[in-house]
Amino acid sequence: MKRFSISFATLSILWMAFAFLPQEKLAWKIDKKYSVNFSSKSVGGVFNSFKGEVIFDQNNFKDASFKLTIDPTSVNTGNSMQNGHIQLKDWLDSKQYPSIDFVSSSFTKEGESFIVFGDLTLHGVKKQVKIPFTYSEEKKKAKVLAAFSFNRFDFGVGNPKDGVDSVLTINVVMPLKK
Repeated sequence: MKRFSISFATLSILWMAFAFLPQEKLAWKIDKKYSVNFSSKSVGGVFNSFKGEVIFDQNNFKDASFKLTIDPTSVNTGNSMQNGHIQLKDWLDSKQYPSIDFVSSSFTKEGESFIVFGDLTLHGVKKQVKIPFTYSEEKKKAKVLAAFSFNRFDFGVGNPKDGVDSVLTINVVMPLKK
């Protein structure tokens, strides 16, 4: 009986210790094979610098979070003159605003897909956005595929007379690993 009490007490202590450890098993690292593309009818390109923290469990959103950052100076449109112009004050103003940030606030599931809600900060303007995405996981790897659109004028980017469409579409391929 004494041996059972000690074993039960030991198991109880171990269970309590592990129950309060950080949710490391939910944390993912963004693989370097990511892509963040933007497009409209008149312009498109890719951001080559993307980093962040991803905590996600498709069966439990309690501790889920996305904290993602893009370096606006990493933009590549395939046109060096355009790349330079995008950095200027009337567009991304990357000297004043050296990052484009997304921080999640909540997650939902719709069928086989997910939706993350959060704050997108671009050009010094923070707006709540809704981003649908798919998620697949196999062993110690996962992949998030997301696509969403927004009106760049809502973030003070460019002006209506610049000849570029107001709506930009963002496509993200985010491979993850443990």
